[in-house]
Amino acid sequence: MLNSAEEEVRPHRNTGRAFTVALIAALVAAIAVGVVQLNQGEASIEVAQQFTGRDVYSPDVHANPSGNGYLMWYAGWQTQQTLDSGQLDTIYLRTSPTPDGPWSAPTTAIIATQVAARITEVNDPSVTIVTANGTRQFTMFFTTLVCHPGAAGCATTAEQAADSEVWSAISDDGVRWGSFKRLAVPDPGRKGISGPSAVLQPSGDQQWVVFYGTGCLIGMASVNRDRVALTSSIAYRGNGIRCMSNPVVWRSGSRWHMLVNVLEPTGVDAVRFDIWRTSSGSLTNWLLAGASPVVVDQGGRSCGALTPDVLPAGATH
Repeated sequence: MLNSAEEEVRPHRNTGRAFTVALIAALVAAIAVGVVQLNQGEASIEVAQQFTGRDVYSPDVHANPSGNGYLMWYAGWQTQQTLDSGQLDTIYLRTSPTPDGPWSAPTTAIIATQVAARITEVNDPSVTIVTANGTRQFTMFFTTLVCHPGAAGCATTAEQAADSEVWSAISDDGVRWGSFKRLAVPDPGRKGISGPSAVLQPSGDQQWVVFYGTGCLIGMASVNRDRVALTSSIAYRGNGIRCMSNPVVWRSGSRWHMLVNVLEPTGVDAVRFDIWRTSSGSLTNWLLAGASPVVVDQGGRSCGALTPDVLPAGATH
C-alpha cells in the first residue's frame, strides 16, 4: 500500500529539514491511501485509490486471521473535525472483503492519551499476529510523538524530532489495545526513533526483529517476547546522500526485501519523498545492499509518495 500526498502542509508542525524524515512525512496533509500493484519485474501495472481522508497514511494490511477479508491499520487525523477537536495523529482500523476494498468506516484503535503522559500523537502502526493453542495475540509497534508547537522543551525542530519514540502494545482482537511499552534502543544523536517495521523471527530469546528510522539511517533491534530490546544496531546506511525512514521489511522466496521512504535532496522542497527498494539474502545483513527507486513522485512542490506497506497478491505480484 502506498500513499500519495497533495500540495498542502499540516499547520501544527514546522517543516524544517532538521526534522527526522519520518516526522517530516507526518507533515503532509490530505493524503489518500492507495494501492500500487507490482509484478516481479517491478513494473507498475495498476494504481488505485483506496479511500480519502484528512491526513491519512502509513497503512499496515493483513489477511484477517478470523476469517475472510483484510484488516488495515493506519494513522492520521481522519477528518478536519478530529484535528479541530484537539486530537492529533491517531491509529485507526478498517476492514475489507478484498485487499482492494471497499473499506469499512474507521474504528479508533489507539489514541495518544491511552499510551502515556505527554504523548500527543501516535502513528506508523506495524502489526504482527500469532495464534498458538487457540489463543490469538496481535502485537503492534508504532511511533509516538511527545511534542507539539507551544509545548515546554520543544522550541526547535531538532528538539521536536528528538521526541519521537517507538512503543508497542498488545491485543486479542486487533481493536482494543493495552500493555503499552516503550522500545528502549540507543538514540545517541537525539534524532528520534520512528517508523517501525516488525518481523516475526523467533530465535532463542528473540521474538521479533524490528526495523526503524533513526537519524536518516535504518536501525534494527532484536526484541524478546516481553517486547524488550536485546540488541540494536544500524541495519542500512544507503549511499550516504539520501535521507531514509519508515522501512517495511518482508521475505519473498529466499531473499529479504526492504522499502524505505527517501527524502529527495531537491533543495527546493522539504517534503518530496520517493520510495526506494533494496534486498538482501540475510534479514540482519543489509550494509552492502544497493538500492533503487520503485515509486518516484512526479508532482509539484510539497508532494510525495511515502510510508509504503506490502501485501502479497498471488505468485507474481
